[in-house]
Amino acid sequence: MQQTLVWKPWNTPGVETLRLKHDANGIHATSHLMQVIKGDSIVANYLIDCDPRWRFRRLWLKVDNHGQRKLCLQRDLRGNWLLNGQPRPDLQNCQHIILSASPFTHTPILQRSALVAGQSQDIQVAYVDMLNLTVEARSKRYHCVQHRTHESLYYSQAEGRKDEELCVDDQALLLQISDKYMRLSQQELKLSALA
Repeated sequence: MQQTLVWKPWNTPGVETLRLKHDANGIHATSHLMQVIKGDSIVANYLIDCDPRWRFRRLWLKVDNHGQRKLCLQRDLRGNWLLNGQPRPDLQNCQHIILSASPFTHTPILQRSALVAGQSQDIQVAYVDMLNLTVEARSKRYHCVQHRTHESLYYSQAEGRKDEELCVDDQALLLQISDKYMRLSQQELKLSALA
């Protein structure tokens, strides 16, 4: 199965186009995004591989912001992390990644957690700041508020950060994040292509 998703930031110029593919080897996401972050324009491409159960395995990221920079982040079956081939023991307790400028990276977490309404889960993530390409361990909490037909509502909390409200479809793919991102429908894309 393969699908294409498009998100745009609410308040700044930008767009992310992501192709999501499921096959016998797992889940593969390839993305191209352009965004303005803290006044800086970035263009980025990334590839994320997860196993068939949405467990994170590899991130390859290239960012162009006053020159190109790349990183490769991997997690093996034992939970060991490598950043550009070097061990990162400080990420040992992390299970997933979050990219600072992409709404997609919440999806593997929500797919794995399978929370029902009223349930919460605390999780460690490897947070990748796409502006300066730093990687650090962070704690996050996800709380499922409600499930409706074709749509669910979650709260995402991170220490020292503003809480986010996540609205997702029945595949845990983001429809909207608070006042940060919104997903464009096929109809909206057709209309903007005609304009």
